[in-house]
Amino acid sequence: MSKSYDITTRAVVVARLSSGEGSVRAALYTEEYGLVHAFAKSAREERSKLRSHLQVGSYGAYTVVRGKHEWKVVGAVETRNSYFELAATPELQHASSRVVGVVRHLVHGEEQNEELFSVLWSYLDALRGCDPTEARGAEMRAVARILSTLGYVSVATTELTDERELTKHINEALAASHLGIRRAV
Repeated sequence: MSKSYDITTRAVVVARLSSGEGSVRAALYTEEYGLVHAFAKSAREERSKLRSHLQVGSYGAYTVVRGKHEWKVVGAVETRNSYFELAATPELQHASSRVVGVVRHLVHGEEQNEELFSVLWSYLDALRGCDPTEARGAEMRAVARILSTLGYVSVATTELTDERELTKHINEALAASHLGIRRAV
């Protein structure tokens, strides 16, 4: 008989799918394990304590258990949701969604990438204090850094200051990924 252990780790919810009557399957990009697909029983039900914590764009401390066949989400604390927090500023709200979407499309499988996690977490955290006029630039820099951590662009690309040149490099890298993302920014 195998034992399961609760693991608490910082994570960002990058995808969510309904499962069964009231449950959820969520893709969490975790600090320690990379992308984890986890099941949360009854998490769509109104009485569920996990319901609000498993929305796409939520980030905080999640407690997961690695079972025999799958991960399970059993708790969440100190979460924030970038999409809902930024509802008053649509430019920032949409930028947040697009960056989370880039991670959802480009990252597959459990593999720890501390740098990618740091870029994503820092970006979502920094958006709260970002001026809406800076949304596009912040999004482009975040996407460039994500692509750099995944090996799609060089580190030098992340330091470009010319917006057109940066956009060109980002879109070329996404087209080369062959993952169906034509343009990110």
